[in-house]
Amino acid sequence: MKNFLKIAYIVGLGLSLNSCVGVDPSGRGYSVEVPLSTINNSLASSFPKQENMTLGTLSVMSANVFSQNGKDKLGVGSSFKFSNFLMPDGIKGDVKLSSSLRYDPTSKNLYLSNLGIETLKIQEYSLVDNNLKKAIASVVMTLIEQQPIYNMQKSGFIGNNLVQGVDVREGKVFVTLGL
Repeated sequence: MKNFLKIAYIVGLGLSLNSCVGVDPSGRGYSVEVPLSTINNSLASSFPKQENMTLGTLSVMSANVFSQNGKDKLGVGSSFKFSNFLMPDGIKGDVKLSSSLRYDPTSKNLYLSNLGIETLKIQEYSLVDNNLKKAIASVVMTLIEQQPIYNMQKSGFIGNNLVQGVDVREGKVFVTLGL
C-alpha cells in the first residue's frame, strides 16, 4: 500500500510539473509559463500615469495584457483621458495594441515592446484632429513600454539568474531557463 501511494505521488507530481514546464522549441532549455493574471496584477499597481503634452494632459488610466490566441504577440488594452483648456472635462478613449516582450537581465524586468496600434477609439472622435490622435497614441505606447510588467526577482521566480529568453507563443508568456 505504501509503494502504491509513493508511485501515485510521483506520477501526480510528474504530471503537474509537465503542465507547467516544457522544453523550449528552439532548444535553449526549459520553458515556464508566466500567467497573464500575474502580469496584470503587477501592471495594475503602476497605473494611472499622467503625461503633460504641448496640447494638454494625457492620463493613462489602466493597461491590461491579454492573450491573442494563435499569435506570437500579446494584446494590450488601455483606457485614457485627454484634457486641455478647451476641453476641461476631457475626452476619453481606449486603445488596443499588439506587443512583443523584452527582458532586461540587469533589472530582471519584463517589458512590453514593439507596440503597434490595432484600434484607437476616442469619444467625440470628430473633434480630435489626426495629429492629436497620433500624439495621443504615441504617448500611450511610450508610457506603457517604459513600465515594467513583471519583475522576476521581486516575484520570487526561482530561476531568475538562469533566464535564456522570454517569448510569446500562442498568446502566452514563456520564460526559458538554461545553464
